[in-house]
Amino acid sequence: MSSMIEVRDLSHVYNAQGQGGTPALSDVNLTIRKNEFVTFLGPSGCGKTTLMRIIGGLVTPTSGSVQVNGKPVRGPNLDCAIVFQNFALMPWASVLQNVAFGLEMRGEPKAQRIEKARAAIDLVGLGGFEEKYPKQLSGGMQQRVGLARALVVHTPIMLMDEPFGALDQQTRRYMQEELLRIWQKDQRTVIFVTHDMEEAILLGDKVVLMSNRPGRIEEVIDVKFARPRDPEAVERSPEFAELKEYLWHRLRQMHEMSAA
Repeated sequence: MSSMIEVRDLSHVYNAQGQGGTPALSDVNLTIRKNEFVTFLGPSGCGKTTLMRIIGGLVTPTSGSVQVNGKPVRGPNLDCAIVFQNFALMPWASVLQNVAFGLEMRGEPKAQRIEKARAAIDLVGLGGFEEKYPKQLSGGMQQRVGLARALVVHTPIMLMDEPFGALDQQTRRYMQEELLRIWQKDQRTVIFVTHDMEEAILLGDKVVLMSNRPGRIEEVIDVKFARPRDPEAVERSPEFAELKEYLWHRLRQMHEMSAA
């Protein structure tokens, strides 16, 4: 499996030019391989989202580098599609228009982008809702639209910033299962930021455990459950319980160290 993303000696300080800058990341090194599903887990404020945004070219690091497919990232990275926690849908646009928007920005002909958007809408289980507007949809359905919008541009990398964090527990679980199903069918490299240990284990091939701010990579943990995954079977397994307990132990250690 070839390397897709290389993060080397990366550090970032917010407001670095002024006094009292805020260190967000320190000396981060990470390799992510093609089609890996990697979850980022760590204490609040540890720089998970900052690291994701730097990989996507939305934030320029203070020092260090990111390469995608051997090319340095120096601005918004067209190899990446982003799914946000707050859905970020255009309220005045229909489901079909929201999903097709990225293709329109890339200059695809109308007939082609409509065809692709309909296929992505079907993939996330929203066939029949193409002409609905965001206000007519539940939170889970709105997040499906956001997911379809990221899938339709078919970038090799998806960046997902706590995409299910605002959903109720039942809807969140359903969306996790849907994401597993979609990824199995339409594999690509995924970076998924979460605060949820169970979610990190259930979804990921690897869990990247980050330290308190400034964020460092404490450990990269392989998740060895076979794919395709049966979420219920995974969660019933002793290995799942052991890994969850280990992650909680490490997070608790970090919390105690920061409070000392």
